[in-house]
Amino acid sequence: MSQIVLTEELRKQKLIEAQDKARELLSAIEAKNIVQVGLSEQEVNDQIFSLAQNEFGVTKHWHKRIVRTGINSVLPFKADPENRIIEKNDLVYLDLGPIFEDFEGDIGQTYLLGEDPDKKRLVEDLQKIFQICKLYYFERPEQTGAQYYDFIVEQCHKAGWNYGNRAAGHIVGEFSHIQIFGDLPEHRIWPENTVPMNMPGKDGRIRYWILEIHLVDKAAKYGGFFEDILL
Repeated sequence: MSQIVLTEELRKQKLIEAQDKARELLSAIEAKNIVQVGLSEQEVNDQIFSLAQNEFGVTKHWHKRIVRTGINSVLPFKADPENRIIEKNDLVYLDLGPIFEDFEGDIGQTYLLGEDPDKKRLVEDLQKIFQICKLYYFERPEQTGAQYYDFIVEQCHKAGWNYGNRAAGHIVGEFSHIQIFGDLPEHRIWPENTVPMNMPGKDGRIRYWILEIHLVDKAAKYGGFFEDILL
């Protein structure tokens, strides 16, 4: 982590730049068609690591890179499932946390490798629900993480999906925010967070949030994931 204490304006700008670069990494993954039928999750993961290092200079990732397909796509972040091969009509989701100039990027996206209409609707709903929940966040900055989590899960249920994780997001910032602030309940969007989301951190500075949408079909056979920063 940088030893220089940044102004809040510059800190926010650095975080935006890191997230923009994370999106550029995602675009490069798409342009190079790295997510393909016939590859294993681990093979895709390895190619993403090489691309991030060779073309973006990324040497650190603040959390494990996730590539999930098939039944693995219904599992939450902390799961460590068996490596699967991507098949035709599979959903594949990526969850990446690259570090750019000591700031954490955090980006997630889902791809459908086929034309299955139900899975296509899931991919579309990820974006729709994210936008609904993002707007709701800015309209009610004083809400607690628990209140926001309830709203997010409600939107998923209204669209006909289950929510696939215990939490729906977390704070993000200088690397490593977990070492700086600790892994506390008020740093996640989940039922255990009873603190207003716009309350400053223990350092007196603004807390910036990542919103995660993890949709799972009612039969728990497939899922999808999307995340981005709330800025």
